[in-house]
Amino acid sequence: MTNNLNENKLKETLPKSFDDLINEVHNKGICGECGGCVSFCSADEIKAIGMSDLGPPKYVNRDNCLECGICYLICPQTHVLDKELNEKYNYKTSIGNWDKITSSQATTEDILKNATDGGVVTAILTYLLDNNLIQGAIVSKEESLFNRIPFFAKNRNDLIEAAGSHYDLSHTVVKLENYDSFVPTITELKHLVDSSMMDIAIVGTPCQIHSIRKMQELSILPAHVIKYTLGLFCNFNFSFSDEERKKLEEKFNFSFEDVEKMNIKEDLVLHLNDQHKILVPFEKLNGIIRSACFACKDFSNIYSDISFGGLGSQNHYTTSLVRTPIGRKIYDNALREGYIKEPNELNSSIQKSEMLAKVISFGKRKYKRYKETMESIQ
Repeated sequence: MTNNLNENKLKETLPKSFDDLINEVHNKGICGECGGCVSFCSADEIKAIGMSDLGPPKYVNRDNCLECGICYLICPQTHVLDKELNEKYNYKTSIGNWDKITSSQATTEDILKNATDGGVVTAILTYLLDNNLIQGAIVSKEESLFNRIPFFAKNRNDLIEAAGSHYDLSHTVVKLENYDSFVPTITELKHLVDSSMMDIAIVGTPCQIHSIRKMQELSILPAHVIKYTLGLFCNFNFSFSDEERKKLEEKFNFSFEDVEKMNIKEDLVLHLNDQHKILVPFEKLNGIIRSACFACKDFSNIYSDISFGGLGSQNHYTTSLVRTPIGRKIYDNALREGYIKEPNELNSSIQKSEMLAKVISFGKRKYKRYKETMESIQ
């Protein structure tokens, strides 16, 4: 009995390990596969864990594990350090802190024609590169509608290529057995630690930005290279099989081979190559939403410098929530120098209030979904 008590006390004083992450997050089906834990472990040359081809990160060399507990600390689903981050970023339930909301658009045609919404993220990244404020940006590059990879963009052409939303699906999607719209972009950080790159921007989902902020709070690699965080609105991402894809096509009478781009606003919007578009209500997508997304409470990317999405804006425009002083500075400079524009007719007080109301509404719905999910798995 004494030995058991001593073992329990020892466990309580030891830092949480990757095994604890497996038990508390992976086994509950709530790992978002953001890649934060792997980025740290790779950047510090520990290399005990790595990304799986399908599913949560895994041990790749268990003997290398230092049991330091940092992978556990920086996981968005453990919610360790959330109190510190919420105080630092002046968190408000469901939407976070914000300084400005606006509807805007890139000013150049080459960015606009490839943009999902108004091309504002690409335009701001272009401004940062042109003014030598960053040496590159980690983004996701879409090889097809549900086949995306992390990509390090070093110039304007790279950014436009990554922003492309026209796809030739005939040689890619139809050959896949599984589809996933989520890409762990921050795993690309591990390639930059030993390079000369010291000032970069990153575009990410809420779970990715959350993990990065935790790394920055702990002052650990590889977060030291990240100067700007541009966050995307995110209700959920998809993961589904070839069989489920066929069911979706039959239900809504379309083929993924005809889809040129996908957008998420009040519904999932599929733009077809015949200029037709299909609106798919979210409630019809429950079977293909990644399970971890039900355990995420952040819709509007509360810890980013600026958050972006199509919700609340007209077609071909981007809704931006400017959150931090550094976010306000780069947004205002990009606006002043003509990289983006804010039409007055889309930014009246009433229209901004309507935009904000939609973002808050989606934020509350996602937070409610998170609470219900977590209560069901306790």
